[in-house]
Amino acid sequence: MRISIVGAGALGRVYGVRLAAQGDDVTFVVRPERVHDVRPFLIEQVNSADRRDTLERPRLAADIPADTEIVLVTVRFDQLAPGPDLGGGAAGRRTVADLLRGGPTVPAVVLTPLMPPQRAALEDAAGRRVTPAMPSVSGYLDERGVVRYWIVGFTSTLIDEDGGAPAERPLLDELARRLTSADLAARVERGVGAQNLATTIAFFPLIAAIDAGGGTRALLADEGVLGAALEATRECAALADRLGDVAPWTRLLTRVIGPRTLRPGVALVRVLAPEALRFLDAHFGPKLRAQHLAMGASIVALGREHGVSLPALERLMAAIERRPEAG
Repeated sequence: MRISIVGAGALGRVYGVRLAAQGDDVTFVVRPERVHDVRPFLIEQVNSADRRDTLERPRLAADIPADTEIVLVTVRFDQLAPGPDLGGGAAGRRTVADLLRGGPTVPAVVLTPLMPPQRAALEDAAGRRVTPAMPSVSGYLDERGVVRYWIVGFTSTLIDEDGGAPAERPLLDELARRLTSADLAARVERGVGAQNLATTIAFFPLIAAIDAGGGTRALLADEGVLGAALEATRECAALADRLGDVAPWTRLLTRVIGPRTLRPGVALVRVLAPEALRFLDAHFGPKLRAQHLAMGASIVALGREHGVSLPALERLMAAIERRPEAG
């Protein structure tokens, strides 16, 4: 299958390298100045006896090739909007919408969480519908330039059958088969967009708190930020219930987490799986501040639209804004 992946961060590399390893034709669509980067892509699965895959010469392109059969979008949330470009704001660079509009008319599967306003703006600017999806992979780029990642074994990569045009369904089914063949279990089903939206909203305060607190260790010592995060979790759970079905693992986590369970839980993780905390700090820390602020603002706006007050989440966003920029 000929697959183009917009974005070559941790998520894009995991999906792309695993697909390429089984023989699929994969192109990574990146900023023009990165097209000639000849360094290999290395990925290591943490929860599978350190499985390691290497793509010695990844194919990089500035545009989506004309013969692409399906596109996977794996950029950050703040990079989905029609205004921001893929390089952080420099004038003249193309956006995700520009790439989709200029590429072939094939399914565009978005693995990044989609809020309703961002989805509508993206589709309007791209001149086409997109297909929401929900990844089962989490990872980060370590100091060696290697992606270290986990695959959530009790779930699958979910692709929304109602996302794009009806004629796209056979290609979505084929993508799910190719991902499953690459040991990334996947399936096409209804309601994925709503489930991803609700799950993202329910889980968001916990990840935003890592940025607001300056990392997991500092967060646990900051009673004000920690209290706002736990209260915001309850607020966001109420909003999520109005918008879709929250993933079971997220619902369980948000119900059991609290001031008496969080610190002992983190201490246990620090002993049994210390890399998981490094991942949380790298993946959800201050380096993703623009994403956190954009997503938080969107959730607050959705709360107002649906009559759900989110004062604790607003305090959490204010805490993020007060912190110094990441170096």
